[in-house]
Amino acid sequence: MKLTAPQTAALRLIHETPGRVAARVNGGSGCWIGFRTLHHRTEARLVELALVETAPDAITSNEGGEVPVLRLTAAGYEALGITAPAPGEEPAAPAAEDVLGLCISDGFRITYADEIGETHLDAESATYRLVWEHVTTNRVAIPRWLLGHLADVVSLVADLVEDAQELASDTRALRRQSCAELLGLLFHHGARPWPITGHGTRPLDGVAHCEDCAPFIGYAAPVDVIAAEAAEDKMRTDEEGAYAAKLAAQLRTVEEEIAATYGEHMRAGQVVSYANPDTGKAEPAVVQSVYYRAPGEAGADILLVTGQPAGVRAQELEPLPPLPDMGELIEGRWLITDKAGEELAQVDGTTREEALAAARRIPAVRAAAARDGGLASRPLWTSDLARTS
Repeated sequence: MKLTAPQTAALRLIHETPGRVAARVNGGSGCWIGFRTLHHRTEARLVELALVETAPDAITSNEGGEVPVLRLTAAGYEALGITAPAPGEEPAAPAAEDVLGLCISDGFRITYADEIGETHLDAESATYRLVWEHVTTNRVAIPRWLLGHLADVVSLVADLVEDAQELASDTRALRRQSCAELLGLLFHHGARPWPITGHGTRPLDGVAHCEDCAPFIGYAAPVDVIAAEAAEDKMRTDEEGAYAAKLAAQLRTVEEEIAATYGEHMRAGQVVSYANPDTGKAEPAVVQSVYYRAPGEAGADILLVTGQPAGVRAQELEPLPPLPDMGELIEGRWLITDKAGEELAQVDGTTREEALAAARRIPAVRAAAARDGGLASRPLWTSDLARTS
C-alpha cells in the first residue's frame, strides 16, 4: 500500500502518542487541550483504508468532555512496518533514549518567539539554545531528554503570558491555550515542569538531590550533549576571535599604507581640516576610520564638529594647522584694536568690560569706535609686545 507523506506522518503520530490523537470524522469535533488532531482529509482517508479506528472507550479531557481518540489497526501497524500488539496487550512504550515525534503548534511558536525567543537564541545555556532550535525550526523529532527542558520553557512562557497585561484579552487567551496544549502533550509523555520551590533549575548532571525531584531527572540533558555543545561554543568563540584578530591586523596594515602615502593625519582619532566642497570653507573633523574606496584611491570616514558623519576622499583632508605661538599671557593687560585689527591701545583691567571702559577714555579709541561702530579686544601676550616694539 502506497501512502503519502502526510498519511505516513499521521500514522506515526498516532503510534507515538497513544490515546492523545482526537478523532473527528467519526462524530467528534472541536479542539481539546493536550490532544492532537489530524487534517480532516488525511484522517478520513486513513479511516477509509482501515488503517486507523476510533477507540471504543472515550477519554475524558481536562475540560470534562468526552474525547474520541484514534488508534492504529493491525493494517496500520503493518503499513508502518511495526508488529501489532497482541489483543489486550498495550503497545510497548518507547525506550528512554528514543527520539519521539512532538508537533508544536504555530500558536506556541509565535508566542515563544514574541515572549522569550531572542533571549534564548543569545543565551549561554546549551539547553535553552537546543529548545530554541527545536521550536523555531518546526522540527517534529525530539530526543526524550529534551522534553523536560521544553516543559520548563513552556511553563516560563505561560507565566510571561499571564504577566503580559498590555496584550489584548483575546490574544492572551490564544497564547494561554497554546501553552496549555503543549504542556498537556508533554505531561502525556511524562515530562512536567521542574518544581520551583526549593529546587532551583533542572540539573544537567542527571543526579537528583532529593527524593522529590528524582522523577524529573530522566529528562535532564546528558552530560555528553552538554559537553558537545560547550566544545562547539568554544570552537565558535575561537574562530570569531581569530577572525577579529585577522581583520584588525588587516585594518592596521591598510592604515599604515595610507598614512605613509597621504600623511600621519590619515589615522583613526586624528583631528584634521576638511575642505567642504559645498561651502568652500575648511572645517575641523575627527577621523573615524581609513580605507581604500577603490584600487589606488584612499578614503576616510570623518565626524564633523556638528556631529554629522561623512565619507570623504583622502585628498579632501589636510593636517590641522598648528596653533600660533602666543608666548606668555600678561595678566591684567588687554589689547584694544579697531574692527580692521589695527592696534589702538594697551590698557589695564581685570575684566574685558573694565579694559573697554578704560580704553574709551582715550580720544583716538573713541574716534575709532565711532567710525567702525565698535572695538575689538583680547588679552595681551608677550608676542604682541615683540611685534609692536
